[in-house]
Amino acid sequence: MRRAIDNAVVWDGERVIERGSIGIEDEYIVALTDRPDGRFAADERVDAEGRLAIPGLINAHTHLYGSLARGLSLPEYGPRTFTQILEQLWWKLDKALDDSSVTTSALIGAMEAARCGVTSLIDHHASPNAIPGSLDRVRDAVCRRVGLRAALGYEVSDRDGEERAALGIEENARFLSTLDPQDRLWSAHFGLHASFTLGDRTLAAAAAAIPDGAGIHIHVAEGPEDERDCVDHHGLRIVERLDRFGLLRPRSILAHCLHVDRGEKDRIAERDAIVVHNPRSNMNNAVGTFDLAGFLDRGVVAGLGTDGLGANLLAELFTAGLAQRQTRQDALAGTFPQLDRLLFRNNPAIVERTFGVRAGRLAPGAAADVAVLDYVAPTPLNADNVLGHLLFGVAVHAFRVHDLYVAGRPILRGGAFVDIDEQAEYARAREEAGRLWKRIA
Repeated sequence: MRRAIDNAVVWDGERVIERGSIGIEDEYIVALTDRPDGRFAADERVDAEGRLAIPGLINAHTHLYGSLARGLSLPEYGPRTFTQILEQLWWKLDKALDDSSVTTSALIGAMEAARCGVTSLIDHHASPNAIPGSLDRVRDAVCRRVGLRAALGYEVSDRDGEERAALGIEENARFLSTLDPQDRLWSAHFGLHASFTLGDRTLAAAAAAIPDGAGIHIHVAEGPEDERDCVDHHGLRIVERLDRFGLLRPRSILAHCLHVDRGEKDRIAERDAIVVHNPRSNMNNAVGTFDLAGFLDRGVVAGLGTDGLGANLLAELFTAGLAQRQTRQDALAGTFPQLDRLLFRNNPAIVERTFGVRAGRLAPGAAADVAVLDYVAPTPLNADNVLGHLLFGVAVHAFRVHDLYVAGRPILRGGAFVDIDEQAEYARAREEAGRLWKRIA
């Protein structure tokens, strides 16, 4: 199938083309031009009518299983520490998930991601009472129903006992074994929850089960308790412990890393592992501030995620800058070049490592992952100030995705899903959420 998106203000990731035309063949971009007489010959042409076309956004760490928690009220919820937040909310929620609510959570989460211009996401799943086949259910909802790219992993933990830890290891290993190198729409990590919920026996079993070349997906030092527990029980800091088990790899994702020390940052850089920053979740949980400059200056591939707190990556990026400035009392912290690296350079690098496709660019040979936004610039828009428009225009005002393409396939057209009855799915989700909430209460 040959498609063309014409008459768009195109930001290709580097430059701005005022009246650009994007040529797509099957899953890839094959042409980009600003010459009306040089447009790509296509089976289908879409007139963008001057809207802003950008590379599809990437969420490098999220939890789709929390999609049905919105509005949930727990009468005895009053946490004073990060661990208590997990115990009083998230670990109650994940235990209540069954096969049906796993599917619905993933579907709704993916639909909301699409509405935020997200074309690729990396999910960290947990459902201790519905483990076998759970990653298939998430993949089918996200990749096959909605049509987004997704890399999935089950977060293995000892918190629910040895049997469930073993089932989690089995689920990760099984899912990784089914990867199809010809299908670039989905991929996998070996999921682990966090050091403080993983004993040495389980961590050793996970290390033995992970295939060569695969990576882990784990929370690292999100709260200070994680580091304290590791030192007290293992005589090591978290990054050192993971490295001892051979788990610091180029495809490994270490989410948060708020309380790692200088030596751990150096070790992450040496092993070329990935770190993902989740500013709004960190602020919501009051767990600390990310050392943005410290990781970037070391050359670490530090990307951006939402940790399941919504799907709006542009708002997340805006918040990342604000958090750096406020915490450090420095109006020059969280610079545009640093923010650009987080979302528009490093997140695409994570996708390339994970899926094996070139992402984050609208250029020949890149994946045809395109978001067309309902944004008309009230001031001049060019390559030097496009990030200012995305942050102070799109992110803080109405963020409306008009069209969305993933691997060349239209997911949204005119702001509506092409293949999904949105109202019907939301009605089903409300019913599913009601049943889920009753199991938590």
